[in-house]
Amino acid sequence: MNGKKIFININFILFLIICFIGLFLRLYQINFEDYWFDEQASFWVADPFLSLNDTIDRSYNLDLGTHTIFNLILKKFFFLFNYDPQIGRLLPLIFGFLSIPAISYLAFHLQKGKSYILVAFLTSINFYLISYSQELRSYSLIFLLAILSIIFFYKMVENEASSNKNFFYYILYILFSLLGACIHIFFFIIITAQITYLILNNYFNKQKIIINFLCVLSVPIFYFIFMFDTFLMQLAIDDFWIPQIEIDFFINFFFSRFFGSRIMGIIYLSVLLFLIFSNKEKIFCLSNKNFLLILLIFFSYFLPVSYSLLQKPILTDRYIIFVLVPVFILISNLTLSLKNNKTKYFVLFLIISTSLANNYIEIFLRKISKPQFNKSLEYISKSNIKNVFIKSPQSVEKIVINYAKNTKTAKKNDIIFYGLNEKIEEFNQTWLMCYKPINSFDCSTKFHWTEVESIDYHLIQSTLYNR
Repeated sequence: MNGKKIFININFILFLIICFIGLFLRLYQINFEDYWFDEQASFWVADPFLSLNDTIDRSYNLDLGTHTIFNLILKKFFFLFNYDPQIGRLLPLIFGFLSIPAISYLAFHLQKGKSYILVAFLTSINFYLISYSQELRSYSLIFLLAILSIIFFYKMVENEASSNKNFFYYILYILFSLLGACIHIFFFIIITAQITYLILNNYFNKQKIIINFLCVLSVPIFYFIFMFDTFLMQLAIDDFWIPQIEIDFFINFFFSRFFGSRIMGIIYLSVLLFLIFSNKEKIFCLSNKNFLLILLIFFSYFLPVSYSLLQKPILTDRYIIFVLVPVFILISNLTLSLKNNKTKYFVLFLIISTSLANNYIEIFLRKISKPQFNKSLEYISKSNIKNVFIKSPQSVEKIVINYAKNTKTAKKNDIIFYGLNEKIEEFNQTWLMCYKPINSFDCSTKFHWTEVESIDYHLIQSTLYNR
């Protein structure tokens, strides 16, 4: 008995160490990069000094209200902790970190044993999840809510608790699932998988599903009550920015994006397919809990791919970030269930060693991919000219200026920002800052001033002009 307690304690200590590593990796270089435009947009909408109505209006004018719920959460966070870009990145970090113990609990709930430690490890060091835990967008929250929705779905279906406790599970399931659906419409993929799981088990295994089915069905009902206008506006979008999927998508299914490279994508996808095929009799049994995870993977690709091919392209990797939940859990649980020890240790060595090597490169040899606003402003601050005009389309000018003026460097050096059509005739010298992607990489100007000097940092061109 004492030996068993020591063994359990060692596993728990190892789990805590892995969680700490996951937290460290998410904190490490959290502000290594400045905001890209979508983060700047979230920052602009979530201004805590705006009224609630103004915030909602900004959200609807900017993106048809698709990110309103997340922006309201972010607004409250800024109100409590200060309206600062560097502070803002702590919110997705919190969601990203909480996902580690949450997904570990889910893995342990599905299969008692040590697989939850492997799940925690894979989740902690995955650079894709780390990067979205360091980005002022809703995707780390979506990942967490997906885990919580699945956990409380299982709690409902098992129906082992007392009626009072089960009612508590119903409420939590509806709360987390509805919140996830309101934040991103792709969350309905999870709801679809859960409804399908219930229907199939009712038809083939004669399981009673009335209460559970009504509970799951209440999520889309409440969604349409709260978000019907937003839903209609999203359907009305004709020109969407996402390109059509190509043939090579069906080779890796975004696994190269999820795991850092084409080679890593092939390794993870091959291991997952091998494990599913090796356990097909077990996991394709409708009453097996893992069958829901298989359905989730299937619908995560089938529904958006079908819509993309029949209507318009809508599928990109981050929209289905929650597919990593079943991928990590299936790989971990099925690997540790392998009866052949040689195969088991080979798969463990392959996954762990390649993940460590790849993610070391991604994390510790990280390269700049976002616009270098602060570095550009540091260069500008060394000059005597502290007025900066931002070149951008007029529709987004306020968003970029709002971010630029709130950067650490701008505040420290009292740099003042203007739109390109503001007061420019009042100056004899001025800096022009061009954020290249939103200007289609065209940083030319219409006014005929003399260029004194120009400096290029990643995606940002800053030019000093004399009249």
